[in-house]
Amino acid sequence: MKTERTVQVSHCNHYVADSERVDPSEVVATSNAEPSGRLLNGSEDGGYACEWQEPATMPDGRPCLRMYLFTDGEYDEAGDEADELPWDDDHIVRIILIDW
Repeated sequence: MKTERTVQVSHCNHYVADSERVDPSEVVATSNAEPSGRLLNGSEDGGYACEWQEPATMPDGRPCLRMYLFTDGEYDEAGDEADELPWDDDHIVRIILIDW
């Protein structure tokens, strides 16, 4: 379902002025998400408990990762069950393009 919310599309994990933007619902997952392992403290994403990345495809076919951020409360509530995290477009914070 198309929404009015868009997220940044770039090759990095930080804000890029004037970057391409896309509705996250138009970026199609191609595999399961996995923890990124990125240290969030001290980054623009500080304050979140964890980041997950999900292989996906842009509407034009470019390979990418859908990047999710979850809060301490969401992470604690899910416990050891990753499928209990809120896997929705509102938790996608950016799209990272993959160059092969």
